[in-house]
Amino acid sequence: MSRLAALWRAVTSRPLHPAGCTCMGHFLIPAMSPADMEADILDYMRGRYAAEGIAPLVALLDAREAEREATEIRAPAFRPWLLRLPAAGLDAASLDRFLADLTATLESFEPTGSPPGGLICT
Repeated sequence: MSRLAALWRAVTSRPLHPAGCTCMGHFLIPAMSPADMEADILDYMRGRYAAEGIAPLVALLDAREAEREATEIRAPAFRPWLLRLPAAGLDAASLDRFLADLTATLESFEPTGSPPGGLICT
């Protein structure tokens, strides 16, 4: 989990898109909004898990999306949510798969990560 936390901190602190892109926090602060970054990554992963029929991970990501979109309460930040995953009731194989996929995704954003890294803004 500490590796994921460090990757998340690095990914959300480095500019990935040009200043002025609508996904950025502000044109003077060219870093992607952590909430938008989380939503993009988890939405992509959810689609992949749905296509592969991995129901426990689809349910996990659906629950996280519902948490994020609830207007009456603010969802916990991504890092605390990750720390709660071992207690989320997932089977070990599903949890390991999710953590491995998330780690690989975040590593792809590193300057020395898998080429070409990053999400493409549309």
